[in-house]
Amino acid sequence: MDETPLRSAGPRGYKRRAHGSPLLSIWIRGAAAAALVGFAGHWNGPTVLILTLASGLSFFDLGRRARVERMPGTVFEPDPYGTAMQLAFLAVLCAGAWDNRAPEATWRSPGLLGGGGFAVILAGTRLRQNAARALGRHFTVGLSLLADHELIATGPYRWLRHPNYAGLLLIAFGTATMVRSPRAAGVTLVVWLPLVLLRIRAEERVLQERLGRVYADYKRDRWCLVPGVY
Repeated sequence: MDETPLRSAGPRGYKRRAHGSPLLSIWIRGAAAAALVGFAGHWNGPTVLILTLASGLSFFDLGRRARVERMPGTVFEPDPYGTAMQLAFLAVLCAGAWDNRAPEATWRSPGLLGGGGFAVILAGTRLRQNAARALGRHFTVGLSLLADHELIATGPYRWLRHPNYAGLLLIAFGTATMVRSPRAAGVTLVVWLPLVLLRIRAEERVLQERLGRVYADYKRDRWCLVPGVY
Protein backbone atom coordinates (compact mmCIF):
# COMPACT_ATOMS: atom_id res chain seq x y z
CA MET A 1 0.00 0.00 0.00
CA ASP A 2 3.02 2.25 0.10
CA GLU A 3 3.28 4.79 -2.66
CA THR A 4 6.03 7.04 -1.35
CA PRO A 5 7.46 8.87 -4.38
CA LEU A 6 11.03 8.47 -3.10
CA ARG A 7 13.66 5.99 -4.23
CA SER A 8 16.42 5.98 -1.66
CA ALA A 9 18.07 3.95 1.07
CA GLY A 10 19.52 4.60 4.50
CA PRO A 11 20.52 3.06 7.81
CA ARG A 12 17.13 3.59 9.48
CA GLY A 13 15.38 0.87 7.53
CA TYR A 14 15.71 -2.86 7.58
CA LYS A 15 16.08 -5.33 4.74
CA ARG A 16 13.30 -7.80 4.17
CA ARG A 17 14.10 -11.47 4.56
CA ALA A 18 14.72 -12.98 1.17
CA HIS A 19 12.37 -15.92 1.48
CA GLY A 20 9.20 -13.88 1.99
CA SER A 21 5.98 -15.40 3.29
CA PRO A 22 5.19 -19.05 2.51
CA LEU A 23 2.58 -19.47 -0.20
CA LEU A 24 0.31 -21.39 2.17
CA SER A 25 0.18 -18.45 4.57
CA ILE A 26 -0.93 -16.20 1.69
CA TRP A 27 -3.85 -18.51 0.91
CA ILE A 28 -4.73 -18.67 4.63
CA ARG A 29 -4.60 -14.89 4.82
CA GLY A 30 -7.07 -14.50 1.95
CA ALA A 31 -9.34 -17.26 3.27
CA ALA A 32 -9.38 -15.76 6.77
CA ALA A 33 -10.32 -12.32 5.43
CA ALA A 34 -13.10 -13.82 3.33
CA ALA A 35 -14.38 -15.86 6.28
CA LEU A 36 -14.53 -12.81 8.56
CA VAL A 37 -16.56 -10.83 6.04
CA GLY A 38 -18.80 -13.81 5.36
CA PHE A 39 -19.50 -14.37 9.05
CA ALA A 40 -20.18 -10.66 9.53
CA GLY A 41 -22.85 -10.89 6.84
CA HIS A 42 -24.21 -14.25 8.06
CA TRP A 43 -23.37 -15.61 4.59
CA ASN A 44 -26.68 -14.19 3.40
CA GLY A 45 -27.36 -12.85 -0.08
CA PRO A 46 -25.34 -11.88 -3.15
CA THR A 47 -24.12 -8.57 -1.68
CA VAL A 48 -22.40 -10.37 1.19
CA LEU A 49 -21.02 -12.93 -1.26
CA ILE A 50 -19.48 -10.18 -3.40
CA LEU A 51 -17.90 -8.51 -0.35
CA THR A 52 -16.61 -11.89 0.82
CA LEU A 53 -14.96 -12.63 -2.52
CA ALA A 54 -13.54 -9.11 -2.76
CA SER A 55 -11.96 -9.33 0.68
CA GLY A 56 -10.45 -12.76 0.01
CA LEU A 57 -8.95 -11.72 -3.32
CA SER A 58 -7.69 -8.40 -1.95
CA PHE A 59 -5.88 -9.92 1.02
CA PHE A 60 -4.50 -12.75 -1.06
CA ASP A 61 -3.07 -10.16 -3.47
CA LEU A 62 -1.59 -8.12 -0.62
CA GLY A 63 0.17 -11.20 0.70
CA ARG A 64 1.37 -12.17 -2.77
CA ARG A 65 2.78 -8.72 -3.43
CA ALA A 66 4.55 -8.60 -0.08
CA ARG A 67 6.15 -11.97 -0.89
CA VAL A 68 7.52 -11.01 -4.32
CA GLU A 69 8.77 -7.52 -3.45
CA ARG A 70 12.39 -8.54 -2.94
CA MET A 71 14.32 -6.07 -5.07
CA PRO A 72 18.10 -5.81 -4.53
CA GLY A 73 18.95 -2.66 -2.59
CA THR A 74 15.47 -2.30 -1.13
CA VAL A 75 15.30 -1.09 2.46
CA PHE A 76 12.06 -1.25 4.44
CA GLU A 77 11.37 1.51 6.94
CA PRO A 78 9.64 0.69 10.24
CA ASP A 79 5.94 0.72 9.39
CA PRO A 80 3.55 0.53 12.37
CA TYR A 81 0.55 1.65 10.32
CA GLY A 82 0.63 -0.63 7.26
CA THR A 83 -0.95 -3.70 8.87
CA ALA A 84 -3.35 -1.54 10.87
CA MET A 85 -4.56 0.08 7.63
CA GLN A 86 -5.18 -3.32 6.07
CA LEU A 87 -7.15 -4.52 9.09
CA ALA A 88 -9.14 -1.28 9.11
CA PHE A 89 -10.05 -1.79 5.46
CA LEU A 90 -11.15 -5.32 6.32
CA ALA A 91 -13.34 -3.77 9.02
CA VAL A 92 -14.91 -1.55 6.34
CA LEU A 93 -15.85 -4.65 4.34
CA CYS A 94 -17.13 -6.43 7.46
CA ALA A 95 -19.29 -3.42 8.29
CA GLY A 96 -20.71 -3.46 4.77
CA ALA A 97 -21.49 -7.16 5.09
CA TRP A 98 -23.13 -6.63 8.49
CA ASP A 99 -25.48 -3.99 7.08
CA ASN A 100 -26.47 -6.44 4.33
CA ARG A 101 -26.84 -9.57 6.46
CA ALA A 102 -30.60 -9.93 5.87
CA PRO A 103 -31.32 -12.79 3.44
CA GLU A 104 -31.84 -11.78 -0.17
CA ALA A 105 -33.91 -14.19 -2.22
CA THR A 106 -32.88 -12.54 -5.48
CA TRP A 107 -30.41 -10.00 -6.71
CA ARG A 108 -31.74 -6.51 -6.06
CA SER A 109 -31.24 -3.68 -8.51
CA PRO A 110 -28.35 -1.44 -7.45
CA GLY A 111 -30.37 1.66 -8.30
CA LEU A 112 -28.91 5.13 -8.66
CA LEU A 113 -27.08 5.00 -5.33
CA GLY A 114 -25.51 1.64 -6.04
CA GLY A 115 -24.54 2.65 -9.55
CA GLY A 116 -22.96 5.84 -8.27
CA GLY A 117 -21.00 3.91 -5.67
CA PHE A 118 -19.74 1.50 -8.32
CA ALA A 119 -18.62 4.44 -10.46
CA VAL A 120 -16.68 5.84 -7.49
CA ILE A 121 -15.01 2.44 -7.00
CA LEU A 122 -13.98 2.39 -10.65
CA ALA A 123 -12.57 5.92 -10.34
CA GLY A 124 -10.56 4.93 -7.28
CA THR A 125 -9.28 1.78 -8.96
CA ARG A 126 -8.23 3.78 -12.01
CA LEU A 127 -6.41 6.31 -9.86
CA ARG A 128 -4.52 3.53 -8.07
CA GLN A 129 -3.59 1.94 -11.38
CA ASN A 130 -2.22 5.24 -12.66
CA ALA A 131 -0.24 5.72 -9.45
CA ALA A 132 1.20 2.21 -9.71
CA ARG A 133 2.12 2.80 -13.36
CA ALA A 134 3.90 6.04 -12.48
CA LEU A 135 5.95 4.33 -9.75
CA GLY A 136 6.60 1.11 -11.69
CA ARG A 137 8.48 -1.50 -9.66
CA HIS A 138 8.75 0.97 -6.79
CA PHE A 139 5.05 0.60 -5.99
CA THR A 140 5.19 -1.66 -2.93
CA VAL A 141 3.03 -2.91 -0.08
CA GLY A 142 5.61 -2.01 2.56
CA LEU A 143 7.16 1.36 3.28
CA SER A 144 10.24 0.83 1.13
CA LEU A 145 13.16 2.85 -0.19
CA LEU A 146 15.66 1.97 -2.90
CA ALA A 147 19.36 2.58 -3.36
CA ASP A 148 18.90 5.39 -5.88
CA HIS A 149 16.41 8.14 -5.30
CA GLU A 150 14.18 10.53 -7.19
CA LEU A 151 10.83 12.17 -6.62
CA ILE A 152 8.09 11.00 -8.94
CA ALA A 153 6.29 13.82 -10.72
CA THR A 154 4.44 11.96 -13.49
CA GLY A 155 0.90 10.59 -13.73
CA PRO A 156 -1.29 11.60 -10.78
CA TYR A 157 1.84 12.68 -8.87
CA ARG A 158 1.72 15.87 -10.90
CA TRP A 159 -1.18 16.98 -8.69
CA LEU A 160 -1.25 14.70 -5.63
CA ARG A 161 1.44 13.52 -3.22
CA HIS A 162 -0.51 10.39 -2.26
CA PRO A 163 -2.78 9.31 -5.15
CA ASN A 164 -2.74 5.68 -4.04
CA TYR A 165 -4.35 6.54 -0.73
CA ALA A 166 -6.76 8.90 -2.48
CA GLY A 167 -7.77 5.97 -4.70
CA LEU A 168 -8.27 3.71 -1.69
CA LEU A 169 -10.41 6.39 -0.06
CA LEU A 170 -12.62 6.49 -3.15
CA ILE A 171 -12.86 2.68 -3.16
CA ALA A 172 -13.83 2.57 0.52
CA PHE A 173 -16.52 5.24 0.22
CA GLY A 174 -17.68 3.82 -3.10
CA THR A 175 -18.08 0.40 -1.52
CA ALA A 176 -20.04 1.82 1.42
CA THR A 177 -22.30 3.69 -1.01
CA MET A 178 -22.77 0.79 -3.41
CA VAL A 179 -23.86 -1.60 -0.64
CA ARG A 180 -25.81 1.11 1.22
CA SER A 181 -23.82 0.73 4.43
CA PRO A 182 -23.67 3.66 6.88
CA ARG A 183 -21.45 1.55 9.14
CA ALA A 184 -18.88 1.01 6.38
CA ALA A 185 -18.80 4.75 5.71
CA GLY A 186 -18.40 5.40 9.44
CA VAL A 187 -15.52 2.92 9.80
CA THR A 188 -13.84 4.52 6.80
CA LEU A 189 -14.04 7.98 8.38
CA VAL A 190 -13.39 7.09 12.01
CA VAL A 191 -10.87 4.24 11.74
CA TRP A 192 -9.32 3.83 8.29
CA LEU A 193 -8.82 7.48 7.31
CA PRO A 194 -7.01 8.48 10.56
CA LEU A 195 -4.59 5.56 10.06
CA VAL A 196 -3.94 6.71 6.50
CA LEU A 197 -3.18 10.21 7.71
CA LEU A 198 -0.78 8.84 10.32
CA ARG A 199 1.03 6.78 7.69
CA ILE A 200 1.22 9.77 5.36
CA ARG A 201 2.79 11.79 8.16
CA ALA A 202 5.36 9.03 8.77
CA GLU A 203 6.18 8.78 5.06
CA GLU A 204 6.54 12.50 4.62
CA ARG A 205 8.75 12.79 7.69
CA VAL A 206 11.18 10.33 6.09
CA LEU A 207 11.04 12.20 2.79
CA GLN A 208 11.67 15.52 4.50
CA GLU A 209 14.64 14.10 6.40
CA ARG A 210 16.19 12.58 3.28
CA LEU A 211 15.56 15.36 0.76
CA GLY A 212 15.10 18.52 2.79
CA ARG A 213 14.32 21.59 0.68
CA VAL A 214 13.77 19.52 -2.45
CA TYR A 215 10.86 17.70 -0.87
CA ALA A 216 9.54 20.88 0.74
CA ASP A 217 9.24 22.41 -2.74
CA TYR A 218 7.67 19.20 -4.10
CA LYS A 219 5.17 19.15 -1.25
CA ARG A 220 4.23 22.80 -1.67
CA ASP A 221 3.28 22.29 -5.32
CA ARG A 222 0.90 19.35 -4.73
CA TRP A 223 -2.21 18.56 -2.72
CA CYS A 224 -2.03 15.66 -0.29
CA LEU A 225 -5.20 13.65 -1.02
CA VAL A 226 -8.01 15.80 -2.41
CA PRO A 227 -7.28 18.53 -4.99
CA GLY A 228 -8.48 21.92 -3.82
CA VAL A 229 -9.30 20.62 -0.33
CA TYR A 230 -6.32 18.91 1.33
